[in-house]
Amino acid sequence: MINQPLISSKWNPLQFAGLRRWSLLIFVTLVLFFIASQVPLFNFSNNPAYEAWDQFHQLEGEAPQKQWKPGSVEGITFDQQTILEVRRTYDPADQPGAAPSWLFTLRRVASVTTHLAEGYAVLFVLLVLTLLTRFISGWNRFQVPIQGAFLGAVTAGVLAQGLKVLIGRGRPNELIYRAFPDWQPISFEHSHHSLPSGHSTAAGVMVMLLCVLFPRMSPLWICSGIWLCATRVLTAEHWPSDTLPGFILGAFCCAFWISRFQPTGDLSQSSTTSQRPLE
Repeated sequence: MINQPLISSKWNPLQFAGLRRWSLLIFVTLVLFFIASQVPLFNFSNNPAYEAWDQFHQLEGEAPQKQWKPGSVEGITFDQQTILEVRRTYDPADQPGAAPSWLFTLRRVASVTTHLAEGYAVLFVLLVLTLLTRFISGWNRFQVPIQGAFLGAVTAGVLAQGLKVLIGRGRPNELIYRAFPDWQPISFEHSHHSLPSGHSTAAGVMVMLLCVLFPRMSPLWICSGIWLCATRVLTAEHWPSDTLPGFILGAFCCAFWISRFQPTGDLSQSSTTSQRPLE
């Protein structure tokens, strides 16, 4: 009996069909990143979130003078507008211009659930599971995907940290408090390690692993991953466009290593399946 492949050929980065799909997904991610981070989609005028931030910055801002002014740029990007909306939850709920009540609730829930994707915690859990699959006989069938996910988490974590230093994108606090959403390439400051999101990278690893282990529940795992990415924005730790690249990076590294450890027979079955006509 030939085992079913852990990852089908259309998501296996070691096969042409999978590599093509991952390449397309990465391309779409880069396009969305550019639009969200660089294209001005919102105006400064008649913008309650910007006006509330302007008042907040006058009282709480760290920079003596604002460096982010309506006259210096054409408009507000999706990333900036989203963070300005989240920042409104810093204001008292009864203050004019404060965020709607549902946003306060979302931020409270996000501040707790965001810790589920702590990189070191995910890495520790995967390490423990990897060891358990070697000593518990009933867990042998989980050994390949969990071992692949562990190495995927290590690889993605190293790549993510390297990209953070290399890119040097300022975190949302650079806008909220200093009015200066800048980029400082080759930066070793935590405040400029925004891209990609480490939590989103860890979430991508876990979602890919769960989709491999329990494929019938994939929609649930994907929705959970989307929420974990959203928590990084709702807690104002990352820009929205920081999360998707991190998520894709984690998922890709996990898929790569699971495919790498997948038995040869499974790869052959995956290749044969990919040659069948679409149903």
